[in-house]
Amino acid sequence: MPAFLIVHSKLTDANAFQHYVEAAGPSLERYQGTYLLGGSVSDVLEGTHDKDRTVIFQFPSTQAAKNWYQSDEYQSVKPLREHTGAFDFVLVDSF
Repeated sequence: MPAFLIVHSKLTDANAFQHYVEAAGPSLERYQGTYLLGGSVSDVLEGTHDKDRTVIFQFPSTQAAKNWYQSDEYQSVKPLREHTGAFDFVLVDSF
């Protein structure tokens, strides 16, 4: 079953974050991660939400997403994201 990685973010340094995006892209491809959509949060209809952007990726399985996140390839570029904003990475299993 596919799994979806939902990343909620609030950027503080968009220029530095772009370096992370460019570096992380090839690792996503190697682990069959597919970019589905990204956009700005337009409204919170219920509850609280402190981020202003959302990006969704699809992986073939939960394990594939975890393998990507824990991979040496991704872990080596992850520091580029530090100090560029606040991020929540949420992995969702489909059913």
